Amino acid sequence: MVDYLIFRKTRTARSLVFNRFALPLVNGYREIFKGKKVSWGETKNSLARFSSGSIGHEMSLFLSRHGFEVNPKMESHDVFHVITGYGTQMHEEAAMQFFLIGNGKQSKLARISAFVGFVLFPEYWKLYRSAYRRGKNTRHFSSWEFRELLFVEVNAFRKEIDLPEREL
Repeated sequence: MVDYLIFRKTRTARSLVFNRFALPLVNGYREIFKGKKVSWGETKNSLARFSSGSIGHEMSLFLSRHGFEVNPKMESHDVFHVITGYGTQMHEEAAMQFFLIGNGKQSKLARISAFVGFVLFPEYWKLYRSAYRRGKNTRHFSSWEFRELLFVEVNAFRKEIDLPEREL
């Protein structure tokens, strides 16, 4: 899944920093810190079995829409996209990390990803600030186990956690 973030056929300083620093960092983090975590054992197709509008079904649609597969041991990352509504472009990925930090996520990877996103895309600082505030104003959920919540309807979940609408 992380491979979709690679800047293909570009020779900008941003792509150089990302491809040589950020992407290997994410892959290394997964290997080192997620080594003992158990994969959900789900695929994009198996998630489609959940009822329409559920977190599981919406995750399947998200993966299909972007041409991704489930990334074992990193499944909650896609759930965060589904719940928060942040996209997969680099600045949107960084904004989602700012949201999660605001929501109380203590992960070093989230902090490093937000920092790298800010360094590479400083012109989106207002989006990052808005995402952080949005995370602060949302009931803490970033450490929850989502495998058990795949059947829950997404909009009901958003209401339950008091997720504010996006400003930017």
